[in-house]
Amino acid sequence: MSVRRWTEICLVSTLLWFVMAELASAATFASFSASRHNRFLGDDSLNPDFWLDHSLLTGVAVRRAVLITPLHYVTATHTGMINPTFVAADGTRHTYTAESSTVLQTTLQNDLVLSGGTTLMAGTVHNSDLLLVTLDAPVPASDGITPMPVLGGGYFDMLGRSMIVQGQNSQFGSDTIDFTQTVRLNTGAITESVIYRWDHPLGGGGTDELTLVGGDSGEGSFVEHGGEYLFTGTNMGIYTDPDTSEKFSFNNFVSPYVDLIASEVAADGFSIRVIAVPEPSMALAMLTTMGFVWGRRRTKRSQPHGRVRRAKPSDAKPRASRELVDRS
Repeated sequence: MSVRRWTEICLVSTLLWFVMAELASAATFASFSASRHNRFLGDDSLNPDFWLDHSLLTGVAVRRAVLITPLHYVTATHTGMINPTFVAADGTRHTYTAESSTVLQTTLQNDLVLSGGTTLMAGTVHNSDLLLVTLDAPVPASDGITPMPVLGGGYFDMLGRSMIVQGQNSQFGSDTIDFTQTVRLNTGAITESVIYRWDHPLGGGGTDELTLVGGDSGEGSFVEHGGEYLFTGTNMGIYTDPDTSEKFSFNNFVSPYVDLIASEVAADGFSIRVIAVPEPSMALAMLTTMGFVWGRRRTKRSQPHGRVRRAKPSDAKPRASRELVDRS
């Protein structure tokens, strides 16, 4: 059984001065390499040295959109819909017009106690941070843009898995999923998520490891399986522990919304391709569970204190709220 924790977090907002400071110091990646991590070259052509397969990413937009049917893409609710640009395997760019959007809904499986003491009851329905966007016309097959398969699986299936993460400027890295939980954003949205810690300062991670910074919201994340990149969710939020300075990144987790998405796109005559990942082996499960015991204790020991901070205007640095409580 997976460890589920409840928290309120801040958004990965578009904070220009904060973003520029991060990019200038190359703090996003453990060891950033333009030749490895940039999907595109300076002239917008495909990077031949990119570490991922361009032909498997045609359904991933240049920014903030993941195509899941010829007519629908997914992004983060708090970033809103855009007219996305996708790139075919031959490097040809295609831009499409967004027409409408639907905020996917979260049905709470357990009571959620907010930092102010208010309890949201199990079974209640709330806006999530996943936005399903409908284009004004289907993407023509001749454009060479293929919708991404959607990951299906439970919370426990995700633990310890490596996840590919798209950052701003079409830079791609990866990280290991450490937790799965339901979170409340400072927009009021309640959403299912996967969480990964920035391990590089602690001597862990790898050269591709990244941590989210301002401006990364709405970009996609993926799990590689069976020779494909399975759409896992979108970048959502960040949290820095004020006592330990450990950084945690939060991504929307799409699997719990698969049935809802399927129903929505079916109304337009389309379907999504869902691929379930196998459960971890028993050995991995045991190691992951042991790791979670450590993680839970560490989280409890370093819980932040203070008042809940609401979303700030886009010219202010985000602040994490105070609640990071284990409800497993």
